[in-house]
Amino acid sequence: MELAGTLEYAGAEESADSAVAVATRKAPPPVMTTCSYMPLSGWVALLAVADVLGSILIAAGVFHLYADPLQYRRWQLWAGILGFFVAWVVTAYVESLYAKKTLLSGLRDQSITAAASCAMAFGILLLFGFTLQFIGGVSRVWLLTWSLCVLGWVSLLRLSWYLYIRHRLRQGTCLDRALVLSGSSALANILSEEIRYQSGGRIGIVSAVSLPGTSGGPPLDWVESAVKNGRVDRIIVASARNAAPEAKALIDRLSQTAVDVTLIPDLDGISTRIVGVDRIGMLPTIELVSRPLSAIEAALKRAEDLVLATTMLLVVMPLLVIAAIAIKLDSPGPVFFRQVREGHHDRKFRLWKFRTMYENSCDAGATRQTSRTDERVTRVGYYLRRFSIDELPQLLNVIRGDMSVVGPRPHALGMTSLGLTMTQVLHDYPARHRLKPGITGWAQVNGCRGEIDSHEKLRRRVALDCFYIDNWSLWLDMWIVLRTIGLIVISSDAY
Repeated sequence: MELAGTLEYAGAEESADSAVAVATRKAPPPVMTTCSYMPLSGWVALLAVADVLGSILIAAGVFHLYADPLQYRRWQLWAGILGFFVAWVVTAYVESLYAKKTLLSGLRDQSITAAASCAMAFGILLLFGFTLQFIGGVSRVWLLTWSLCVLGWVSLLRLSWYLYIRHRLRQGTCLDRALVLSGSSALANILSEEIRYQSGGRIGIVSAVSLPGTSGGPPLDWVESAVKNGRVDRIIVASARNAAPEAKALIDRLSQTAVDVTLIPDLDGISTRIVGVDRIGMLPTIELVSRPLSAIEAALKRAEDLVLATTMLLVVMPLLVIAAIAIKLDSPGPVFFRQVREGHHDRKFRLWKFRTMYENSCDAGATRQTSRTDERVTRVGYYLRRFSIDELPQLLNVIRGDMSVVGPRPHALGMTSLGLTMTQVLHDYPARHRLKPGITGWAQVNGCRGEIDSHEKLRRRVALDCFYIDNWSLWLDMWIVLRTIGLIVISSDAY
């Protein structure tokens, strides 16, 4: 379905001619209008780097002025910088320093948050200093001067950021691309102009159309395609009082994708959880669905994946070589087995594994799940599967960006549960695709390993996957990795 060019649904409200004519007339294809768009994720990362790098350079400069003439030891500088880095990461998380809501607030609020963050970070650093006993006479002067200079640096960055955002907004750049869906196209158009005005241009409307399923409305597939193709950041639903079933169907469908869904209140007939309450200018809004990770959280998870995958690949390289030789000596056929799996937003990718079955028995379509006493598994393959060594080549998938180290396990395309497809058993099964799939996951460390031979096992696995997605944190990822290592040694559920 073509989404390029301008996005404005041409199927406006039908005139009251004839019911037959309306029913038989084919609505013209939807069209989206483009708007000058400034994605925040890259700028948030740049701002974070500027904060930390500037603070480190200030630390080195001040230390050179105060400590070098007195011949203080260099380890004090490196200990202070390391302590500050840890303290800043903790503070930024607690104070939501790089959250979208904080960075788009007024200059006064940003300045207060920055000052509080500096105070907390250096408070933590002082605690480190007293604990490690590197706070001396010059260190106190150094830390005090350093903290004041960092406060000035961070405040200057926030002022520059605020002025830059205002300048870009005046030029017509938007920070959020929104698709407005309402009870009718006329109401949607009126609301779009109000949203542009109330948001100060921050939200750019790429289309304003009727709700899918209503007269003149686009199909649900078109809305979902716009999200998955990265054309919109937010879906705004309004005036759904007379189209409650259609709005509910839309929200259920979008809850299985990574997009922000905002409802401008009119909740009659709609029963769903509320993520948060916010405002667009003076318009009250209710957040029903949100992306599982913010921009900064997504960047942190990607950095975590690259560090862990690269480190693990270097550590286990000798084991990979031994496994490859053993596979070649044990049975004829290739060393690796590649299979198409579904990943983030149902995107297909080729997953890498060591071959653990006889070549003529490999099931690329996964029409038959591996059982505990599967005769297709080779002698070497049994041990590779038992200790999950066959999964290690997926570290390459992580580095490529197809997977994460931790996330919902990707299932094969032909996988079934008692002869039924996953979506036939569980309609919200695609919700587990809101994040990249992982080598290990919350479901796996909670007993969900091996074949899915009952609907109940599938429901439990999807429920655990969704819990992980809704409660993600770096600490949860580390805990899952540690538990996975323990389970590889003591558990016999993998086969």
